[in-house]
Amino acid sequence: MNKYNTISISPFSSSTEKEHYLLSCNGRYFEVNQPLAELLTDLQQNETQEAAIQTYINKKEGKYTFEQTESLIKKHIDPLLTIPKEKKCTFLYEKELLTAATVERFSKRFSFLFNRKFMWSLLSIATVMDIFFFINVPDLLVFNNRANAFGMAGLLIFMLVSSFFHELGHASACKYCGVKHGSIGFGLYLNFPVLYTDVTEIWKLNRKQRFMVNIAGVYFQCFFLIVLLVGFWMTGDDMLRYMILILNLGFLMTLNPFFKFDGYWIVSDLLGVPSLRKRSIEIIKYYWNRIMRRRIQQMPYLLRIGLAERWGLAIYAAIVNFFMGYYFIYIIPRFLYNFLLSFPGEMQELILYLSNNLTPPFALMRNIGMQLLFLALLGYLFTKMIRSLKKQNSKNGEQA
Repeated sequence: MNKYNTISISPFSSSTEKEHYLLSCNGRYFEVNQPLAELLTDLQQNETQEAAIQTYINKKEGKYTFEQTESLIKKHIDPLLTIPKEKKCTFLYEKELLTAATVERFSKRFSFLFNRKFMWSLLSIATVMDIFFFINVPDLLVFNNRANAFGMAGLLIFMLVSSFFHELGHASACKYCGVKHGSIGFGLYLNFPVLYTDVTEIWKLNRKQRFMVNIAGVYFQCFFLIVLLVGFWMTGDDMLRYMILILNLGFLMTLNPFFKFDGYWIVSDLLGVPSLRKRSIEIIKYYWNRIMRRRIQQMPYLLRIGLAERWGLAIYAAIVNFFMGYYFIYIIPRFLYNFLLSFPGEMQELILYLSNNLTPPFALMRNIGMQLLFLALLGYLFTKMIRSLKKQNSKNGEQA
């Protein structure tokens, strides 16, 4: 059997001015240009590598020599055959909760919801109703300190059910678009605990279909949102208000384009630029090397796409790099500073309540709990980063 037939080739939908293709091997996906895709096709269609190289050289009318083409195969195609099946880990920690087969029992039943007109109508209605809620509800952010443990447990259950339905939306959209989805799991991204769905195969889809899959989680949660908004207007119940606020906070987090949540992939689809974070750093390195008069090995992706997308990527690169710097240089140090100032006093207050057999206020428990959780996640994040750096330095030492 021809070993190159284990690599599949399909057109790739992006904003590059020249046509690109998607290679799939061992569950991993790679974007390549047209000449490389043509060379791989020749390797698959010929019995020997020598015959494939000669066919390719004839197609290119002698543009490449036999040695150059052979070197291209060794450098860019052969390594794909030895790449391990394990996918690149996005999370600091991840744990599968539901297998792909289990998720499929639900996703195939909900895939009918992706009629385009119905989907955009519901998203529009939910958006208008949500804006009306924020404009017209008085004391929107006032929290009732009399909330009891049962109410808090109810909110937690709601968050879990809503998050599961969000992930089911991604899986159902995959089913509708005709690609396989993977499992649903729990992961730790930076210092954010998240649920995730493996939708790696959506790279085979066009940009509009990928956009549909990536917005599908929010779309499914909009069903919850509309029901909650109607219920709140009819009853004015505080618990429904809290649920609506929790959903909106979730929307802000998941549609954030700076971290690798849904918003990041949505912007990637709109611009037609895969590996958006990498490309945003790539352009900064390019101009820095030009200023320092260093050798430019490869033109950045930004200069190989259309004008509108080029401006979009340039703006995104500026904003995202500023935001990430702001987060790590200002937000985290400020949290640690405030933690050192306030936490000892809050713990003393908690001990005082408990020693007098009094129930501590919910606000106090919330502050202590959130600070400890955030601190624990930060500790885990930096521990993983230090271990990763040590591992990388160890590899570099072995290579030297």
